[in-house]
Amino acid sequence: MKRQVGLSTFAVAILISGVLSFAQEQAPAPTFKEGDTWQINISRKDQGASSSAQNEGEYELVFTQGKVKVFEINGDQKSEVNVQPESPAEGLLGVVGKNERRPDLKFPLSIGQKWEYQVVVRPAGSRQDQRRSAEVSVVGHEQVTTPAGLFKAFKLIRSESWSVGRTGSNSSTSTFYYSPETRSIVKRVTENANSPAVIVNELIKFTPGN
Repeated sequence: MKRQVGLSTFAVAILISGVLSFAQEQAPAPTFKEGDTWQINISRKDQGASSSAQNEGEYELVFTQGKVKVFEINGDQKSEVNVQPESPAEGLLGVVGKNERRPDLKFPLSIGQKWEYQVVVRPAGSRQDQRRSAEVSVVGHEQVTTPAGLFKAFKLIRSESWSVGRTGSNSSTSTFYYSPETRSIVKRVTENANSPAVIVNELIKFTPGN
């Protein structure tokens, strides 16, 4: 009996030790390898607006020759996507911390970090630019499951707000999870205060390069 209690105590101690060590670690700036590849799925969780406006579907990011290229996947075919400001391609660069206009990842990551930034966008169909203010917080650790597997991740929350017209306003909240193992955001959930749409980005496959 004493031996069983001792083994149980030892197992609990190991578990607690592992949790604490993960909770105390920092995520350093990632070092990418030639051929690192991430496949991302973008989906929406409501039936409100036109799905085509949300660029649903599968995309692939490939680190090659010192930069990240973005491809759209259609069945067995894939085509490179030009990176334009506020385009899906630019947004996807944020998955690996390469969206310079939107620094949603700031290394080394550690719990308690906060930073702010502003970004100027021009919404589709608008003739005027829109200045948005964002605040990003690293709030904790979580284990996250995606089609690519189970990952220990840093949990971050981005709150973004902007003016609409002369008197209106809008805001969005993105919750996302960064995995040091894949050197990327493995999941992002974005909700808009004035829309029922919930946009979800998930990692469906990661292939390390050489």
